[in-house]
Amino acid sequence: MADDLERRRPPKPLRVSDAERERVVEQLKAAVGEGRISLAELDQRLSLVYSADTRPEVDAVLADLPSVRPPQALEVRRVKSFARIDGRWEVPEFLTVGCYDAVVRLDFRQASIGHPAVRIDLSAAKSIVRLQLPAGASVSVHGLVVHKGLVRNRVADPGGYASGTGFTITGQLTKALLFLR
Repeated sequence: MADDLERRRPPKPLRVSDAERERVVEQLKAAVGEGRISLAELDQRLSLVYSADTRPEVDAVLADLPSVRPPQALEVRRVKSFARIDGRWEVPEFLTVGCYDAVVRLDFRQASIGHPAVRIDLSAAKSIVRLQLPAGASVSVHGLVVHKGLVRNRVADPGGYASGTGFTITGQLTKALLFLR
């Protein structure tokens, strides 16, 4: 009988993380810029966000605003050109980077990463690809095929369990350079 009562109880709400709070703060700031809420209302909502313990409490702060979902995938393609993504940007769970005779720089240090893992499918020929990872991140290049290329991994070893986002890079490098920092 006690087991039946345990099964009927709704599950406890999940606790909110600091990264989730910061994403909500950015959404609230955008709402002020769009004229959806006033500065006074922003202050009220910010205090609710920073005092919230669970996701439902944070979700209630955004209930009357349009939802903003980060993209699930991003594709970067370059031929004989340069691509750079840096500053504050939403990182999807999956990125496709394809380049030929090009330079591609992706800087994740100030980016908003709302998931524990990011997968990058890389296809680079005669190119230079530079990835700047956030502090505490880990990286795996075991699924990357390198043909007459070089991978220079200077990501600091977290010494056991990584506290940040895990990056997995797959695909191929052909006469190309990949710098990880």
